Amino acid sequence: MLQLIKPKYFMPIHGEYKMLKQHADTGIETGVPPENVFICANGDAVVLRDGVASLSDTRIQADDIYVDGSDTSGLSTSVIKDRRILSDNGMVAVIVSIDSRFNKILCRPSIVSRGFVYIKESQTLLKEAELLVYEALKKKMVGKTTFGELKNTIRGSLEPFLYQKTHRNPIVIPVILNQKAAMQPRATETR
Repeated sequence: MLQLIKPKYFMPIHGEYKMLKQHADTGIETGVPPENVFICANGDAVVLRDGVASLSDTRIQADDIYVDGSDTSGLSTSVIKDRRILSDNGMVAVIVSIDSRFNKILCRPSIVSRGFVYIKESQTLLKEAELLVYEALKKKMVGKTTFGELKNTIRGSLEPFLYQKTHRNPIVIPVILNQKAAMQPRATETR
């Protein structure tokens, strides 16, 4: 392409520095004068004025922008915030089975951890956490409650406990399974 176009100026634009340098050398080999080849970093500005290109002293703020599929503004979205928390602190999912008809917990909560603590070494911590959540839910479910309140109870009891024990703030994801307890078969009438 360089041999066909024979550019007066050349600026490689993709890759790490070593790739840019190698591409620049290819440009020089094909006839672009070395003083007309610009190896730039993100934020460097090349000024084109009166048919002459030169590297500017001005640098433009050009940080990485992470796009979650819909927001290209570069502002910190909740998705990016959650990704940072996940990478630093991991996540903890709390699975609770309830029967909402009787406002009853069917079994002790189960806690699953990913990227937070090494499970084999933290069995005691996770068992304590399960018991803590179970007790908090039992108190909450004495009266009428909503799924949102149950989720807030799980987070409100577990997050401070985990921080106190580990000095980390994982994302806590409550999962509430509403299961109707198996009903007893009704006796059939005989006549």
